[in-house]
Amino acid sequence: MAPEEFEVIRKAEGYGPAKEVQFAPNSRSAPHVHDQVSFVYVLDGVFILNTAQGAPRYGPGETCLLEANVEHAEEAGPEGATIRVARK
Repeated sequence: MAPEEFEVIRKAEGYGPAKEVQFAPNSRSAPHVHDQVSFVYVLDGVFILNTAQGAPRYGPGETCLLEANVEHAEEAGPEGATIRVARK
């Protein structure tokens, strides 16, 4: 998916403005939750979303959806990662 497609879907599905987030190489956040659904688009690098259901890896152009109130930890691959995330 191209960044423009992400923006079209984000707006059509009622998500708020997207925020760009960068992760340092091999970094991992502490486990946490968000009170909104997160729609994520990977701009570059490898983004790993660790949940109780697994740790899928996403690369450039890929998207993922994280439901509200799901405990997770965000992780980046060896080159780091840059994502856009929009919530509703």
